[in-house]
Amino acid sequence: MQNIILDAHNIMHKDATMKRQMDASLTEARQSLVYLVEGLAKKRPDVRYTIVFDGVNAAVLSPLTNVVIRETRRFQEADEIIKDLVRREERPRLTTVVSSDNEVHNFAKLSGCAVKSSESFLREARSSVSGGKSSPQDKRLAVNDKPTHVSRSEIEAMKKLFDRGK
Repeated sequence: MQNIILDAHNIMHKDATMKRQMDASLTEARQSLVYLVEGLAKKRPDVRYTIVFDGVNAAVLSPLTNVVIRETRRFQEADEIIKDLVRREERPRLTTVVSSDNEVHNFAKLSGCAVKSSESFLREARSSVSGGKSSPQDKRLAVNDKPTHVSRSEIEAMKKLFDRGK
């Protein structure tokens, strides 16, 4: 079974609506993310989605068996749980870690997992749930997404810019 591990608060901070909700009600923002993931999980019952929240008492649940909600314990961070889940994966090639946190991203990649930025996940999730229509927010996410590769000409330009003293 494919497994997708989600760095919940990292994702929520990349979404304008959830970010606003976090200011008013953390539980409401968390539930919005769970609803979004449930929309994906209903379409892909062969995929397990593990949502890792920072903080206890998230007060959110999912009736779907392929949506697992994990919370940190006191004085623990979601990054620790995500890394632990990655370490325990028997088949890391079937696991994707969703986070824009460089440390989590790099750890997952070095462990053999696929990685996806929070922005990419949000864009794909919204498109999948809405039937392929992109919203203005999705377009903003696409513009702000981190690049997946750098071209040779970009590398040469960076060298010229930063190798001034050599």
